[in-house]
Amino acid sequence: MKRIPIITVLIAALFAVSCSNKVPETVHSIPDHAFLVASMHPEQIYEKGQLASMESITSRIDNDFMKSIVDDPMKSGIDISQYVFVFVYFIDDNPVIGTTAVIKDEGKFRAMVDEVLDEGDIKIIEHKGYSMITPAGGEAAMGWNGEQVIFLASPDVEMSDTEWQEELVSLYSLEKEAAVTSIVDFNDFTGKMKDINVWATGDEIQKLMAKIVPDADMDFQFPVDLANNYSQTFMEFADGAMYVTAETHFSDDVTKAAETFMVAKDELNSDLLELAPGNDLLMAMAFSVELDKMVDMMKNFTPPEMDSVSGKVEQMTGVPGKEILESLNGDFVIAVNGAKEGASIPVEVLIGIGLEDESLQQKLMGTVDNMADVQQDGDFFMINANGVEIYSGIVNSVWVITNTPGYKDAVTGNGLDKTLNDSKFSDFANGSMGMYMNLDLTTYPAALQNMMSQGGAPPMMELFTETFSYLGAEASNKESQMTLKTSKDDENSLYSLLNLIEQAASSKEW
Repeated sequence: MKRIPIITVLIAALFAVSCSNKVPETVHSIPDHAFLVASMHPEQIYEKGQLASMESITSRIDNDFMKSIVDDPMKSGIDISQYVFVFVYFIDDNPVIGTTAVIKDEGKFRAMVDEVLDEGDIKIIEHKGYSMITPAGGEAAMGWNGEQVIFLASPDVEMSDTEWQEELVSLYSLEKEAAVTSIVDFNDFTGKMKDINVWATGDEIQKLMAKIVPDADMDFQFPVDLANNYSQTFMEFADGAMYVTAETHFSDDVTKAAETFMVAKDELNSDLLELAPGNDLLMAMAFSVELDKMVDMMKNFTPPEMDSVSGKVEQMTGVPGKEILESLNGDFVIAVNGAKEGASIPVEVLIGIGLEDESLQQKLMGTVDNMADVQQDGDFFMINANGVEIYSGIVNSVWVITNTPGYKDAVTGNGLDKTLNDSKFSDFANGSMGMYMNLDLTTYPAALQNMMSQGGAPPMMELFTETFSYLGAEASNKESQMTLKTSKDDENSLYSLLNLIEQAASSKEW
């Protein structure tokens, strides 16, 4: 794949730093066969990230005029109150990347272009009411009038000046029926846009796969036509947190065909979460899947050699792998809490596994008994592994394994003082998968902090902890969301992230 000349990258970047939730008319110049469209709100990104204050960004710009645009994006002539769109489509079998933005002041924009072209041998061409430039090499072109600019580039295709000009004019004069705005799902997408957004369609997925994996012997075919299937992703930088949401919209044909691949259950097993401690939660993850569907799906993608895995599992555990799988119901949880000071192990870990056949524990305990001291205490087994006591027992068809002191008495008595349902994890337990991670390392047990700081990591830990509070995510078959909570509620999350990068770049200890 050829590399795009630096001048084309520079021109595209200028749009990004200089371009309201109102959807601009420029979106009608995106063709309906574009398979990916990204939009961003550069004015908000510029202000939220305080880009002009980032030395690591401004110090790399040598041109004084370009520096002045970073300080004041309005000097670019681009309308900074409008979204800028980046889109990808194919010309024949070659990908073309386009960028379009609204021009507010053509004089200022022309001055910016003149400044960029000052040191190059590129001429501005006036063509059918548009001004155009085609940098040497035939790999890019840009055209503008008093209202809009479109920039096109391709790493693979070379076209003549005339061909690029014709392509630009065709985009400017697209009929509404031929524009991406003729697609209902795209219009739904534009109505929900945040700071950075991505819309994709499966229409060209086969061709795209062929470009990503250019293997002449590869003839991979999807079992169904993915046309008219869409995904939408939205990213928002708020004060104190960054939010990412995503959703997929399947056609009726794909929904029907994909029933066997929709492995996630409707919700997490609530009993599972009630059995997991959440008193000093450092990390937790839980999921609930239709195990039969997952096994069937894996059979379609695993090589024949995987058939021998069941035998190897039996050698290690004494139970055939197939029998183990048939004993499970697809529910799983792991919770890691900080241990009390003075504990030999600084964390308390619980693993919970949903069971269809509760005899599995008894069968596996026979193997464990050969490696450690195992004592049965009512419904629980006590395992002594090098002085560490581990509980193993079945409660409400959930097999729990944990080193949490007093766990057996708690769950068989009045219950745990605090469970995952009482912790921050509950904010991310509304789908079929949930995850939470405490990123504030100063709240970790002292022994664990000391272990993590070995090897010269304190500067990294300090910067990390100063920036982040926690990461949480949840997902189902068609929707997902992620929250990255930063440590300062009154500071925009984008600025917090960029500031972390800025400090890391300037630190000599990294």
